[in-house]
Amino acid sequence: MTERDAIAALHALRENTVPPETIDAHDSVATQIRELLDLVAASRLDAAQAAEITEHLREVNTILRGAGAPEPERVWGRVDTVGRAQTLVPSVVDGTYVGDSFSGSVRFGTFHVGENSVVHGGAICLLFDDVLGALALEAELDPSRTAYLTVNFRSVAPVDETLTVTATVDRIEGRKQFIRGSLWAGERLCAEAEGLWVALKPGQP
Repeated sequence: MTERDAIAALHALRENTVPPETIDAHDSVATQIRELLDLVAASRLDAAQAAEITEHLREVNTILRGAGAPEPERVWGRVDTVGRAQTLVPSVVDGTYVGDSFSGSVRFGTFHVGENSVVHGGAICLLFDDVLGALALEAELDPSRTAYLTVNFRSVAPVDETLTVTATVDRIEGRKQFIRGSLWAGERLCAEAEGLWVALKPGQP
């Protein structure tokens, strides 16, 4: 497999124009998949139910196999869509960028439960990696990759409640971009993060 220049790929992704109706159509599918994942996580299927659902999913997969597209033409992963049109990353809504800072709302569903109706720690790390990395793009920093992400858990984060996630560019040191984030349930701090993103060199994948 030929390695693509990540800098060129990121610029192409931001410059590529996907028709709004295509974004809306894909977002409707992603919304249903998010609900599907929550419902599967909350279910206890018998053999007949599992067989019926499996057959429906086979039909859906057949349709999807005929709709493949090169990465620059896909909706998945675009920063200008709700939840980046992805279904693994928790969906952040009502996001506001002000300079080098971001604030938005996130609601974790059953799919992201660790146990006892609280969010899995790995899902919180995934949220921070996505939100802090997206801020680097929106702040028009040099295209970069995550070098490390340190997350400190301060209190449990509940599922099925609207939480607030924030991110701020802390400082830039040459190619190093230091970004901080926090997750809140009302006025209660659930977790905070510090990450380092390193700007790519031309030719790096």
